[in-house]
Amino acid sequence: MSLPQSFVAGPTEGQTFTAGPFFIVSRVEGPQSNGIFELYELSLGAATIDYHVHDTMDETLTVLEGEIEFNVKGHKFLRPKGSVAYVPRGVHHGFTNLGPAKAKVLILFTPSRSQHEYFRELEKLFAAPTLDTAALTALQKKYDQALIKGE
Repeated sequence: MSLPQSFVAGPTEGQTFTAGPFFIVSRVEGPQSNGIFELYELSLGAATIDYHVHDTMDETLTVLEGEIEFNVKGHKFLRPKGSVAYVPRGVHHGFTNLGPAKAKVLILFTPSRSQHEYFRELEKLFAAPTLDTAALTALQKKYDQALIKGE
């Protein structure tokens, strides 16, 4: 494995993905960090990232704009800009922008699990006339995300 190469990206650089109410910009993809981490900006209106769990990666979320309600292990925390939530692998979590204002969250995945590929495929699913929920479930499983019901 070669060493990661340094780079500097401007605010408009990086792959972009639109999946339903979510607009995602890749800031650092796994191959750029040699698999050490991935970093994404997520912009959303009033919407929810469903309660889920990752088995092989940790997730750190930083509120850049707006206010986010984090749900971690069934406990809800409404947090403003500047707040951080660290969620180790195996811990159930999700988050919501209650709106009406837009919010932006910086998401760090460690180690990398090719989430840019997940977002690319998710974008295609959301572009279809109707959402194929079976395909969505398979996609989530492929990229280390399992939805959790009931919390």
